[in-house]
Amino acid sequence: MDPRVQEVGEDRPRRRRRRRRRREEEAAAEFRSLDLRSMTRQFAGLAVFGLFFLFIIAAPIPMGGNREWAWAPMVVVVGLLGLLCAAGVGGREGLKVSAEESTSLLLLGAAFLLFVAVVVLQMSSFAPESASASFYAKAGGLLHQVLTPIPSLSVDASRDALLRCLACGLLFLIARVLFRDRQWAKWLLLVFVTSAVIVVTYGVYMQVTKGSCYVGNFLKKEGPYMLSDRCVMSGTFVGSNNFGCFAGMALVASLALFFDGRRSRRQDETLAYGEQANPIAKWLTGWRVTMAGLSLYFAGGLLLSASRAGVAATAAGIVALLYLLLRGRRRISLARLAIVVGVISVAVLFLAGAAFLHKTSLLGETGSLNRVIIWRASFEAFLQAPWLGWGLGTYNDVYAIHQPISIPLPNDKAHSTPLEFLVEVGIIGALPAFAVCALPWAISFLGGLRRRGERELPAAAFAIAAVAILHSLADFSLQMPAIAFVVSAVLGLGWAQSFSQPEKPQRSFARET
Repeated sequence: MDPRVQEVGEDRPRRRRRRRRRREEEAAAEFRSLDLRSMTRQFAGLAVFGLFFLFIIAAPIPMGGNREWAWAPMVVVVGLLGLLCAAGVGGREGLKVSAEESTSLLLLGAAFLLFVAVVVLQMSSFAPESASASFYAKAGGLLHQVLTPIPSLSVDASRDALLRCLACGLLFLIARVLFRDRQWAKWLLLVFVTSAVIVVTYGVYMQVTKGSCYVGNFLKKEGPYMLSDRCVMSGTFVGSNNFGCFAGMALVASLALFFDGRRSRRQDETLAYGEQANPIAKWLTGWRVTMAGLSLYFAGGLLLSASRAGVAATAAGIVALLYLLLRGRRRISLARLAIVVGVISVAVLFLAGAAFLHKTSLLGETGSLNRVIIWRASFEAFLQAPWLGWGLGTYNDVYAIHQPISIPLPNDKAHSTPLEFLVEVGIIGALPAFAVCALPWAISFLGGLRRRGERELPAAAFAIAAVAILHSLADFSLQMPAIAFVVSAVLGLGWAQSFSQPEKPQRSFARET
């Protein structure tokens, strides 16, 4: 036999082994590469959630985000989060639009774009003349130059307010993408509750140390400050009413987490003789005890804020939450609920109701009627520019023009967000703005109403937003960036959970029979 032929025959197994080894090495390298990419993608997604949660926690700390140095960096963070979500970081599934939600999302987007277009028109010279034209003419005469009149009295103020509105819209979209998963959605509510714990705890600390007359180094009280002075608790917010609204939202959120339905580890245990464990012990888990305690804590903060509208709005939010959760439930659930609510109400009124009851007794005095006078002056300003308004964010200048003689103090809020929007952007801009707020709120309500199981999250979103929305009818809580940002995120959560595919229902306190 030819030796060369023998050598070739022996080389074939070697070549096959080398090829097999090379393929195995290439497959291992590809596997390591895929695993690294997957780990990097998961870490980036967790970082997006972490940044979002940190944003929710930090938003109310710098004086409710109501200063330019506070909300401007927040807008930058929201823009960064929006870019990351648009790139698919944090979950690509949320970027898909189902056929069920496409029409609603299209209507919502059209309303928001119409509102933005009206605000941009207010800042341009292409807009028709409005009531502001005479003031531009007077200013031009004083400056000896010709000024082109536009509807907005202050372009800078309109631009700043528009940036905050754009941030709220983007937060809604980010929340819609991130919180289609129930567990992440529950984490958002828990993070918001954590933020509220920080705010209320700071309020208690300032109440003990400085009588709540300071927020940081900022003196809320008019005139000189004495160590014996006492002001109404406001937490990290300057206004006690806004703090009351925030505490009320947290109270509703903690109650929603109370109905989370976490099972006790002893849920299915039996006693030695086959007797079922105590049903109260099975129902009253450590999670529910914690959430009940936090509800009591937030209720105390709400009453210490002495916000009458906050208490009323929170009560309406609690009623809405319970209505959505307990429709068609067993009577025993209602009995348990009545006991819990009764005990909490009596305890809160006993511990912290003095300030609230005192402020309620002053409802008919002159100071409390100033708000009605402001509403009347605001309505008069609206009638002078009913279609395009005076410019978004310019209410401070509008009020200076129409300020009633009976109230000499300056004022930059109408103490009614719908009325202020009518003054600033007119009917053409206010109607789409109202639709932008009302449509996700209604979607969350329908999500909580129609679902047979797993309706806690849409119901919670509707009820939490209800506190701020209803409170804003008689105040300006929705114009506080911290509250507006939280409401936008919560409504995005409610929207996502209303259109997400429900999982298998779990047994819970609010389970249907």
